[in-house]
Amino acid sequence: MHYKITTLVENAIYGRGLQAEHGLSLLIETGKYKILFDTGQSDLFIRNAKLLNIDITDVDFLILSHGHSDHTGGLGHFLSANKKAPVICKQEALYRKFKDKRENGIIESKGLDLSRFCFITERTELISGLFLFPELPVMNEDDTHFERFFTQTPQGVIPDNFNDELAVTLTTKNTYSIISACSHRGITNIIRTIQSRFPGHTFKLLAGGFHIHNAQDEKFSIIADYLTNNLPEQIGICHCTGIDKYALFRQTFGNRVFYNHTGNTFYL
Repeated sequence: MHYKITTLVENAIYGRGLQAEHGLSLLIETGKYKILFDTGQSDLFIRNAKLLNIDITDVDFLILSHGHSDHTGGLGHFLSANKKAPVICKQEALYRKFKDKRENGIIESKGLDLSRFCFITERTELISGLFLFPELPVMNEDDTHFERFFTQTPQGVIPDNFNDELAVTLTTKNTYSIISACSHRGITNIIRTIQSRFPGHTFKLLAGGFHIHNAQDEKFSIIADYLTNNLPEQIGICHCTGIDKYALFRQTFGNRVFYNHTGNTFYL
C-alpha cells in the first residue's frame, strides 16, 4: 500500500496562491480511496483543493479527529459539496465545546444530517491498512493538554479530557505511520497505544499537531525524551505544535523533521 498525503489547510503557507488559517485538513490518497482528515475552520480547504486540482466531491470518507472548530469548521461546506462520503468520528465530537467561556466546537451541530455520520468506539480498519484509534489511554498525565477546555455532556458542562479524540495509523507490510491532529491526550500516549498494536514494525512517520505551542519547554522535553527511544524515520510538525517548538524538534532530531505547511505533499 502506498499513500499520498496533501496538506490542504495548516497555519502556515510558503509560496503563492494557496492560503493558510489556524486549522488543519489533510487529504490521504491511496490508489483506490481518498480520505479527508479534518476540514480546517472554514471552506478554505475546498478553495485550496481546487488550486491543487483536487476535487472534494471525489472524497470517499471524512474523518474528524475531535470536535474543535479549527478542525470541524468546514464540515457544513464539506457536506454541501460532497454528497456521498460518510463522516467518521466519535459521538462525543458533536458535544458543545468551550475554551474558558468561548464556544469552540462544531458550528450548528444540532442541524447536522446524522445519517451521514458513523460513530466509532473501538479500533477500526476503515480501509485496508488504514486504522482509526478512538481509544487513547492516558499513560503519562504530564503529556496531556486539557487546560482551560470544557465540554457539555448529557450530565452538564465538565472539564474536557478529549474522549472525542482519535488518531489515524497508516500501515504497509512492515511499517506503521501515525497522523494526529492536536494530540490533546498526549502524542506520547498516542504513540504507546498504536505502537503496542504493531510489534516488530518500523515506525516510519509521525505527523500532526502536538499542542505545545507557547507551552513551557518541559512539555517539549517530555515528547523529545520519549521520541529519543522511539524515533520515527520522519517527523512532520504542524498546526498546534508551533513554529517555536518546530525549531526545537529540528535542532534535536535534525533532517528527519520537516514542517508540514499548507500545500505540502508527502508520500509513504
